[in-house]
Amino acid sequence: MVQKQPIPAAQISEEDRRTIDRELERLLAHPLFRMSKRLPAFLNYVVHESLTHSELQPPKERTLGVEVFGRKPDYDTNADPIVRVTATELRKKLAQYYYADGHDDAIRIELPPGSYLPKFHRSTDLPAVAEPSAAVPLASSPEVQEKPPAAVSVGADPLQAATLHRTPPAAPWRQAAGVLAGLLIGALLGYLPLFAKLRPTPIARFWTSFAGSNLQVRIVMPVIGTDWASSAKRPSDVSVSPNLSLEDTNIAARVAGQLEKSGQRYLISPAPEVNFADLRTGPAVLIGALDNVWTLQLSKDLPFVFQESADGRTGSIVESKPDAQVKPRIWSVDITTPHQRIGQDYGIVARYKSPLTGQPAMVIAGISSQGTQAAGEVVTIPSSLESALRTVTNSENFEVVIQTTAVGGRAGPPTVIASKTW
Repeated sequence: MVQKQPIPAAQISEEDRRTIDRELERLLAHPLFRMSKRLPAFLNYVVHESLTHSELQPPKERTLGVEVFGRKPDYDTNADPIVRVTATELRKKLAQYYYADGHDDAIRIELPPGSYLPKFHRSTDLPAVAEPSAAVPLASSPEVQEKPPAAVSVGADPLQAATLHRTPPAAPWRQAAGVLAGLLIGALLGYLPLFAKLRPTPIARFWTSFAGSNLQVRIVMPVIGTDWASSAKRPSDVSVSPNLSLEDTNIAARVAGQLEKSGQRYLISPAPEVNFADLRTGPAVLIGALDNVWTLQLSKDLPFVFQESADGRTGSIVESKPDAQVKPRIWSVDITTPHQRIGQDYGIVARYKSPLTGQPAMVIAGISSQGTQAAGEVVTIPSSLESALRTVTNSENFEVVIQTTAVGGRAGPPTVIASKTW
């Protein structure tokens, strides 16, 4: 098992520097980075800045704009967010490189959220978990080993000696049965903790039941800027900003972790690179809504669906199949609100067999990024999943609508406000 260990700046050796340089070369040569106009220069600059000035403050946004992108020293960083956009894109690409493509390099380069100074992590192999040791045969233990008959010393009391010799030895089969019983009890006691660990948790059962086959699970990611309904009309500074990419990538990584724990194979793909034939080959996890065409396509017949207003200003979750003589419920968010200022968002978590693909599908999506964050929490955090499942009572096909209160662009705990099963 591989574990990432952060390398403190003061402990980066010359050998580490050479390894980091080689890792940087691999990244820059990979199509994820090589095909970009901005990422190679940005990545190269911040990595060498980290190695050269590791004890100093991280580089400022304005400095990067001037040094990397040739902006004027007095340029307006609010009007020209090229550094923030590039940093967000870099975080997404690094996560895709290491998580989606399965690279297991000696040193990983990561750009923490909110910082322009990379961190380096050394990949180390954890020792294998020791197998439970076999129970020690009770007959070989000094404390319980059967004692031989006491020897009768010369001059001993004849009556006592006669009494000792009159005690018949245990039959061989009884001795063997006793030893065998001891072995079985010892083995059971030794393996009880292991049995407890092997008992599947509710979250493990949830993911195993979703993808309980040998088919590969496809995790379909949204791509910012591909608003299939009204991309030409949406302003550039709306809540589904480039920051959503990082959040979606984090959710995909957590979902991949749950699938891996359940022994499932998976593949992470951006929505534009997925076609309908791909989705017919196995289960699909659909992340994000308004920037993921496949979420919109495969969820359009669910009891609750995502909709966007004609002017591209409002995103909504609408009850498409209300009970008779009941007005449909609607939950809406103004998606022209800046990302950090959205205070309340809504999302959907659905698990069902898609009639379009004939395969299991799962939707993890919000109207904006905070709703998607909260939906991701429902399916990857045991306590949140337990609360959601209480409303759907073991149904194979279900859909829940969640609500979350957000602060500074971060979602709070999800609350289920509506649910349907079928």
